[in-house]
Amino acid sequence: MRLAVVGVAGGLGVFAVILLPAAALQRRRFGRVRPLRLLAVAAICVYTMTLAGLTIAPAYDVESTCRDRAGGAARWDPFRTAREVLGLHREGAAWWEVAGSFPVLQLAMNMALFVPLGLILRGVFRRDATTSVAMAMLLSALIEVTQFTGAFGLYPCGVRIADIEDLLANTAGALLGALCAPLLRRLGVPLFVREERADARR
Repeated sequence: MRLAVVGVAGGLGVFAVILLPAAALQRRRFGRVRPLRLLAVAAICVYTMTLAGLTIAPAYDVESTCRDRAGGAARWDPFRTAREVLGLHREGAAWWEVAGSFPVLQLAMNMALFVPLGLILRGVFRRDATTSVAMAMLLSALIEVTQFTGAFGLYPCGVRIADIEDLLANTAGALLGALCAPLLRRLGVPLFVREERADARR
């Protein structure tokens, strides 16, 4: 929760820095400032900084973590969650207990974390679906490497655990976002639709 709050505050700070340039760019491109587009830019800033906070910043106290850990920590098993879910099923857990279990929720949250990235890459930056997913996968891999190396030596150990399942879940979330981007374009969501200057349509 603390990391999310820091991410939101950081995103709003970034937006405050780029607000005037963004407004000037809109005035030059469209002939006037469009508040909904500025709001969409603010949302992207908040998402970007929140993503960084939730995935890269230390989740626990660095000193106590590195006291018990040398180097980086990684999980290479891509089927860990599947086995845990099967184990719960064999133990007789109801489907809602399985769906609400920590492994399933963690997997779902990792997917949800990258859905907006897929939306942004395809809908805002106009990348095709394949390129959007590939870029998201590369970013997720970079995040996992950053976690494993302790932000490339910034911290004395890998303060987070690099997990192959996170990479797969992040990529799946980005794919879902990329597939949904055309829907937001049809709905006329700001930044997802191409707009012209008001005087150019006369």
